[in-house]
Amino acid sequence: MLFEITTTSLMAGLVGYSYLKKNGLSDVDKIQKICLNCGLTIKEGSDTKTIQLYRKKKYDWGTEYVYRIPLGLSFQDFEKRIHHLRDGLNSKKSVIELSDLLKLNFRTNIIKQVQNVIKNRKHLQKDVELEYDGMLHIKVLSNPLPVNLLFDESLLSKCKGWQIPLGQTRYGFIHYDMERGHITLAGSTRKGKTVFLKLLITSLIYRQSNNTKLTLIDLKGGLAFTRFKDLKQVETVATDLNSALKALKNVKNEMEKTKGWFDKSGCEDIKEAGINTRHFIIVDEAAQISPQIITGKEEKEKARQCEEVLSEIARIGAGLGYRLVYCSQYPTADVMNKQIKQNCDTVITYKLRDAIASRVVLDESGAEDLPIPGRAIYKTPDGVQIVQTPFITNEQIEKIIKPNIVMKARKEDIAIEEPAEARRNTFELEEM
Repeated sequence: MLFEITTTSLMAGLVGYSYLKKNGLSDVDKIQKICLNCGLTIKEGSDTKTIQLYRKKKYDWGTEYVYRIPLGLSFQDFEKRIHHLRDGLNSKKSVIELSDLLKLNFRTNIIKQVQNVIKNRKHLQKDVELEYDGMLHIKVLSNPLPVNLLFDESLLSKCKGWQIPLGQTRYGFIHYDMERGHITLAGSTRKGKTVFLKLLITSLIYRQSNNTKLTLIDLKGGLAFTRFKDLKQVETVATDLNSALKALKNVKNEMEKTKGWFDKSGCEDIKEAGINTRHFIIVDEAAQISPQIITGKEEKEKARQCEEVLSEIARIGAGLGYRLVYCSQYPTADVMNKQIKQNCDTVITYKLRDAIASRVVLDESGAEDLPIPGRAIYKTPDGVQIVQTPFITNEQIEKIIKPNIVMKARKEDIAIEEPAEARRNTFELEEM
């Protein structure tokens, strides 16, 4: 017991010393020097004036520095130099947290425990956020992000209502509320986009199994949605342009009936109507449904009709209880329909091929620099955050969704109906 405590304390002390040891300039000095070198200064006679530190405050996520800005400089001047601040403050190292070492149990397989600690080490890479309220607020976020965040069912218990787990930011765990509206989702192959889609669907099934409807469109063959096709919540899994058009027309007809009912009832939106059901339309690859990309007159017309319905869902669907998740691996201006994109308030993007693709999705570069799979940029009207999203395995998915799998009747099956007397001791078969 004494050996266990001593060894653990020694390891924690060594790592803690290397973690806490400071070399060179402090962050305050670095910020001041970066501003001077970047020309964020004002000349007044022979004097050169720059920002003056007013106060600083430490938080769990890092430190906030509040500065006075000299007359003649604007907040936008500092926003243009935010990359200089990030690069100047960054330390590209991986660290092991003291709390992880203190949890080691020497009575079990210590080697495996150490391997897990190393595997889940965190990047010590600072980030910077700027705010202005008459004073310049520079938030230096030093709380490291996990390199590999594994899904656990406990994440679902942290959510309420239509929330799903989104992942870990420098501020801590965050969720996403599907009631916010539509989502644009992007990411290159094997960077986390498909895993997030599966996490999203699984979370909805777990949290809102009785209120969720799903129309899934994957024109890459439908492999990403294979394990969901027999869920009672799934209306359709479309795997080609014909079935996608049919599925979207069904959604449009349903949406028009809902709108008509709202008009008659005098309800403004789904919440006022007191309807709990939400219908999610998930398109896994926008390029396969874009009339700008598809060739052939007939196929191009089908794609045009598909895009027209998606635009209508994006434009008026949110208030009627319809939520669009619009995805692309290779976003370009031709692929990402402008009307759909403008009506998607939330953007989640994983690593993209280049800055051009990033600007198409985010209206700014940055997604091309995301370092590892699962790391994403999360952008809403409230701001931008970097998040490490959870990795959920197929085994975990199957365990969670299993109670919702049903044997669906084939479309060609004919409903059987008998006279009332004959049905007293029988049951009706209804086409699903």
